[in-house]
Amino acid sequence: MARPRNTDIRRQEIMRGLMAVMAEAGYEGATISLIAQAAGVAPGVVHYHFPNKQAILIELIDYIGSLVQFRFDEMCDGLAAEDHLGAFIDANLALGKGSNAAAVACWVGIGAESVKQPEVRAAYRRVAEKQLQLLESLCDRALTAKRKSTKHKREIALGVMAAIEGVFRLTVSVSELIPRGFAAATVKEMAYGAVSAQPEN
Repeated sequence: MARPRNTDIRRQEIMRGLMAVMAEAGYEGATISLIAQAAGVAPGVVHYHFPNKQAILIELIDYIGSLVQFRFDEMCDGLAAEDHLGAFIDANLALGKGSNAAAVACWVGIGAESVKQPEVRAAYRRVAEKQLQLLESLCDRALTAKRKSTKHKREIALGVMAAIEGVFRLTVSVSELIPRGFAAATVKEMAYGAVSAQPEN
């Protein structure tokens, strides 16, 4: 495998810098100076790699998506295909190794910015559609394994995705109301309950 170029490494550092700042100060509060400080580089280095703050944000959307995908792939190792649906939920919501509170807070902020910025909305939609397609295929596997009808697999996938996004927002805005560790188990119970509720194929 080829080693990442210094340019790629630096861009990732800057994206992680924006993610860290957004988690604390939001997008509006994320100045280039603060992003540079969080990334451990000079502000001029940020400007060298990205034309503006929005460009960092758009690339960060794909980066956060890749973090979830990497965690999901690791969790799927050794699992039966019908259990991959639970692994997807864990990859998004479970605590422990690979969990990333800053990424969650940043993702909520990205959702808010997507309402205001068409370019951000396009990137956000692209990642969301990719996740939904994966989730729908995982629902199909879980339904097929239980010999259930796959007619409503997309509806189940949308319900799971909405639950995950809802947990993200509650975690960021009213975290004191959420018992620690409840999210992954609860959403998995909802998901597999919906699978079991489908008619026999």
